[in-house]
Amino acid sequence: MVFCSISFLFFFLPFALFINFLCSKVYVKNFVLFILSLLFYAWGEPVYVFLMIFSITINYFFGLGICCSKRLLKKILLVTCLLLNFGILFYFKYLAFVLKIIFSIFSKTNIDSQFSSVVLPIGISFYTFQIVSYIVDVYRTPSLVQKNPLNLGLYISFFPQLIAGPIVRYHDISLQIENRTVDLQKMVYGVERFIIGLGKKVLLSNVFALYADSVLNLNINEYSTKYAWLGMLAYSLQIFFDFSGYSDMAIGLGKMFGFDFVENFNYPYAATSITDFWRRWHISLSSWFREYLYIPLGGNRKGKFKAYLNIFIVFLATGIWHGASVNFIVWGLGHGFLRIFEKYLSDTKIATFFNTTENKMLKIGKNIFCRIYTLSSVFFLWIFFRNGTKAGIRLIQKMFDLSNSPLGFSKTFELEILFNQKVFVVFIIGLIFCFPWWNFFSNLKKIDFNKNSAVCCFIQSVKYFSLILVLIFSISSLMSSSYNPFIYFRF
Repeated sequence: MVFCSISFLFFFLPFALFINFLCSKVYVKNFVLFILSLLFYAWGEPVYVFLMIFSITINYFFGLGICCSKRLLKKILLVTCLLLNFGILFYFKYLAFVLKIIFSIFSKTNIDSQFSSVVLPIGISFYTFQIVSYIVDVYRTPSLVQKNPLNLGLYISFFPQLIAGPIVRYHDISLQIENRTVDLQKMVYGVERFIIGLGKKVLLSNVFALYADSVLNLNINEYSTKYAWLGMLAYSLQIFFDFSGYSDMAIGLGKMFGFDFVENFNYPYAATSITDFWRRWHISLSSWFREYLYIPLGGNRKGKFKAYLNIFIVFLATGIWHGASVNFIVWGLGHGFLRIFEKYLSDTKIATFFNTTENKMLKIGKNIFCRIYTLSSVFFLWIFFRNGTKAGIRLIQKMFDLSNSPLGFSKTFELEILFNQKVFVVFIIGLIFCFPWWNFFSNLKKIDFNKNSAVCCFIQSVKYFSLILVLIFSISSLMSSSYNPFIYFRF
């Protein structure tokens, strides 16, 4: 089940909110939400819900053991628990990939059929990282141990962020599990945020997805250079609105049930560097890697070379986290090398000069160059993320084919028809909402609209009218079309 589906919007969500409203005690709410979360997961993964229950059970006892043990046994339990959790993830997500590489080197045996029956459980990468967060947090701070297995089960399985995050670190939410409230302000904000996310996903991302797939799934000789660019632009917009929209819906749902989830996106395409991009893109994942991998490895405390190596390891892990495929590794390492390059430049005299200069033209020039460099880097790395390495290289060659002579004229003609006025308008809207343009009108923030009730009432009316329109159009689109892809489900 996904948030942007008729079954969720009209049946599961209203029922969950109604039952949650009827429960007055927090422990009763937790029990009900835990059962509902298991039902939500079982809707699409009826078998693997038992795997989740197994993971909750063993990690509950490991958490108690780590909390009560002395130093040596504590470390042994921690390592054992981490190996077990990552072992489960490895089996389902990476074993076939690793064995395929080994067999391709040492044997000609085809193993694909032997592992074709192993289906990747939805959201396993997300909830495994949350489990690890709990175990490590308990190891560091034993007082955080959760003695109520239902509360731990709710943390791991809570349906708003179960499938695609954001990845909630245990120490950020442990108090909310046992003590939270839902008031009118939270509920209203939650509904608003959910509608915004729904609109991003259904009205924008789905349109970009349809166009990107229509172009990029063709043989590369069947479309011209301009459609190669448009196809990848559509995919770059698709993946942003797809994932950020789902995160908005998750954050909104969390508010409706009394939880405050961390933000997961902050206009990443407005970043001025790859470093800045990862402060804005999938924030919960980059924060998780920083806290549970980069810092434990030593961070930047053990010299420049070790810092570079740690960055390399983090981005290698980031690529691998996304999937068992070479293209994800290439994508992750591409970001890693650029991040290392930026860190190297930040220590040079050139960077110091640009950071300290008072020349406005130099600052403006630097800002423009950094934005172009960042957007270009992210854009071209998305090519490998979606298409793979060999196909990605061919696509880049196609994008810079100056001859611009399409070989498949009929397909190109069909693409021209596909790129109609509706798609053009959606492209413009998508490009506008990728960037915080309204920050240029910062003076509006200084106006106290509360002093003018008429102006305030007008703004609120426009806001809620727009949200109602987004909701109506989103539901109408869902009811009239079955095309509703979601990129991050496979991760």
